Amino acid sequence: MKLSSHLRRTIGVLASLTLVTGAIAIGSPAAQAAGTLTGPSSANPSQQVTFTLPNPPAGNLVLEDTNGQGYAYQTAGLGDPSALFTFVTPTNTQTLNLLVADQNTGEGISNTVTLNVGGVVATTTTIAAPNTATLGKSITITATVTSSGGSQYNPPGQVRITDANNATITTMGLTNGPASGQSYAYFRWTPPTAGTYFFIATYIPSAGSLATGSTSIQDSVIATPSGNTISISAPPTMNLNTPVVLTASVFPSNTQGSVGFTVNGAPISASIPISNGKASFTWTPNIAGKITLGANYTTNTGGSGSTSETITVNSAPAATDVITLVQPGWGPWTNGGSYNMGNGSNFAFQASTLSGAPVSLSETGPCQITGLTLTVNAGTGACNMKATSPGGNGYAGVTYNYTINLVPGTQTATLSAPPSGRYKVKRVLVLESPNQQDTNAGQNITWKIKKPGKKHCKLLYPNNGSVTLKIKNKGTCTVIGKAPGISGQWQPFKTARNYTGR
Repeated sequence: MKLSSHLRRTIGVLASLTLVTGAIAIGSPAAQAAGTLTGPSSANPSQQVTFTLPNPPAGNLVLEDTNGQGYAYQTAGLGDPSALFTFVTPTNTQTLNLLVADQNTGEGISNTVTLNVGGVVATTTTIAAPNTATLGKSITITATVTSSGGSQYNPPGQVRITDANNATITTMGLTNGPASGQSYAYFRWTPPTAGTYFFIATYIPSAGSLATGSTSIQDSVIATPSGNTISISAPPTMNLNTPVVLTASVFPSNTQGSVGFTVNGAPISASIPISNGKASFTWTPNIAGKITLGANYTTNTGGSGSTSETITVNSAPAATDVITLVQPGWGPWTNGGSYNMGNGSNFAFQASTLSGAPVSLSETGPCQITGLTLTVNAGTGACNMKATSPGGNGYAGVTYNYTINLVPGTQTATLSAPPSGRYKVKRVLVLESPNQQDTNAGQNITWKIKKPGKKHCKLLYPNNGSVTLKIKNKGTCTVIGKAPGISGQWQPFKTARNYTGR
């Protein structure tokens, strides 16, 4: 049995008195039976540890080292199965020989356990930032360094904040806290533009620190104009039974997932895939008054977000939408109007509505409609074309009607013949090259010289398939090229050139 230094000193004094007087006789106190003291054999500085003594004697007990330094105190009751002694190790490296003693008598009542305090303290660094930020408004970003293994050592030093490209944003000194075994630092940051930003914290221990450096995983912040990762685009007022297009925008725009829309918390749409950061749904209000319109999204990686806004649905009927349909180079078409279109006509309308809804075209007859493009493939008959708007944004849907009268188209040709003008005598002009195409209707062009120009010019037909004209002498000749029309399809083709010899 080991005795505390205080008890050993007391026994020494009493023994001396016995030798002097012969009246007092002191023997060693009998040790009270107890279990075996157990606990860790090694620990980091400032680490919380616990030692256990089974079957302790009743009384006030102390866990101390052999030098009499107490570390933990416990009061044991009669019949207690064990006594626990918990304390935080010293902040420096040393060896402790620990035993349990009676606080009142100083008598040691347990075996001695050696605890080696030393080594370095591993750390974990984290960085915490809000998921989202509003453009122009600052947020707080906090870095925390925590000692591992239950150590209450406050890591001293600095923490460096970097972005995803390892560029330093700021470096800050650490402050003890907020809990035991932790140190922290924070800074204020304002997003300059919309987008996703990444932050990483690296702990840099100070000279002489017992803690090791560590780096956090990155944390991201999504900066948006509203401070939310999803927003709804909808008119502030709507009309009962009038469709409206609802659009949800998700940040960032490369998010993959789906969006669902709700009214007063109840779903009004199925899951709509996100495309280029947006998802749209056409909804027809069926209740009037103030409602809460909501949108929520889920990403393919498990992320989510939601938003809502209050809008008003009017019970009054909506105004009728207005369609503006413009033929380039001609002007707007009038609802109910009749228009002549030649065979071969092909152009794309320009269309708009007061509601902002898209215009769709359809037709019956020998025309073709692709999107907003009209193609005429006949020279007789008529086409009935419709332009339709579904309405929305406070406007009721509408359909406009147009009649297209088909007429023979105008034949055209790309000619090699030079323009009218003065040319040297004996000059040969190419009217048709060997690879000359027929007219756009597939008709062959024939050439003739109008009288009395034949005495000044002459048509030649080389064996390479071309048509040429030779200027014979001074004077003017008129050359005419013609192609026949096609009944009910194409008008005849005619072109003329005036060439003067000089």
